[in-house]
Amino acid sequence: MKVLLLNDNSAHPNWGAQATPYALVRLLERSIPGVEIVCLSWDWLRRFNREFRVPPFRGMLFSEECSPFVRPVLFRLSERKDFYPRIADDFDACADEWMAGRGGPEAAEFLRLAGEADIIVYNGENSIYRATVEGCHALYLLWLARTRLGKAACIVNHTAHLDDVLPIMNGIVRLVHPVLDLAAVREPRSLRNLEGLGVKNAVLYPDIVFAEEPDSAPTAGFQRWSEAVGLDDGPYFCLSASGLPMSAPRGAWDGAVGDLVRAIQSLGVRPVLLARDPHCQFLEEVARRVGGIYFGPEHEFRELWSLFRGAAFSVTGHFHYIIFGAMVGCPFVPMTNNNHKVSGACELLQWHRTEPFDATWLKHGQAEMVAEARRILNERVELSRSLIERSNRLRSDVTKLGERIAEIARRANGERAPATVGPS
Repeated sequence: MKVLLLNDNSAHPNWGAQATPYALVRLLERSIPGVEIVCLSWDWLRRFNREFRVPPFRGMLFSEECSPFVRPVLFRLSERKDFYPRIADDFDACADEWMAGRGGPEAAEFLRLAGEADIIVYNGENSIYRATVEGCHALYLLWLARTRLGKAACIVNHTAHLDDVLPIMNGIVRLVHPVLDLAAVREPRSLRNLEGLGVKNAVLYPDIVFAEEPDSAPTAGFQRWSEAVGLDDGPYFCLSASGLPMSAPRGAWDGAVGDLVRAIQSLGVRPVLLARDPHCQFLEEVARRVGGIYFGPEHEFRELWSLFRGAAFSVTGHFHYIIFGAMVGCPFVPMTNNNHKVSGACELLQWHRTEPFDATWLKHGQAEMVAEARRILNERVELSRSLIERSNRLRSDVTKLGERIAEIARRANGERAPATVGPS
């Protein structure tokens, strides 16, 4: 059995994005014994080509990923050649070009790989909102595989946040999702969002990271770091940023983030500021100014379970940091992100607060956020137990997602489900 997996985020500069293909591949391997998985990356989905417009190279293609040393000259001599449809109306016309061998380098590669696969699975992590390039491209590829190649095709593990602001992807989703063998969102708000668009075949399975077992993650590297920074010298809380811009230090002012950290410190907990994404690196300076500990991009995502397990709570606008923490019983104070996924995670975890604090206006919410942190400290034992129990139930639901994908793949391959051997 062969699976073509779209949107491998392993090299993405975000711990949560890195975790999703890792967890999805492991789930597929458990669910489909002997499966062969071929991946196309997040970067591959975002790839564009350019065409020379001057002789003697007129008509020749090259990738926009060319060397930065020659890029300025090459870009002046060329124009972007887009082989993908930008809107739903153009899907059929582009598909005709692709099937006729005029779809460019990526078309040839995809058609070959899809033709060899039994099922195409799209890891929808962080892409079905705001007409993202990778999202629009991947949905077209799923549609092409399903309608032109007759292949089983699924989108899993996605947040859908589609509204009336630049509604390009809305039509694409209404075209693509109904023809898929499986359209699985990862939190309730996305399910309601798709239902509001008239998509009737969407189903809910929790985020794929819930399938992992935190106790099986390696701890040696984290332990060495923990001892080096004195993490166990007293209670601590974790704070991370968000996909939204946040108030960083400016001159002598620590920024609104620094002010919030100092206010929470007054509760008797030390700050650990964690950042992997490039836009979050200002937290290293915040940590220096407030006397906190910095947990940076030299760490890997599997260390987050150890970090959150020992924390009193976290303050975060990152969807997966909430999930990593919940799996080991770390309560959280949620902040907004660039779509509704944080609110969706709160609802999925049946958290007492489903409306995140505004990450861009911490001054307005600081007093209430500190009060929320105080409440969590007072009720941590019960809150932690509840999160672990809920995460365990969600892990069972994710296992069913693996079984569902395996069933679709077997059906596409003409295989019967493996026999279940009962007691003799």
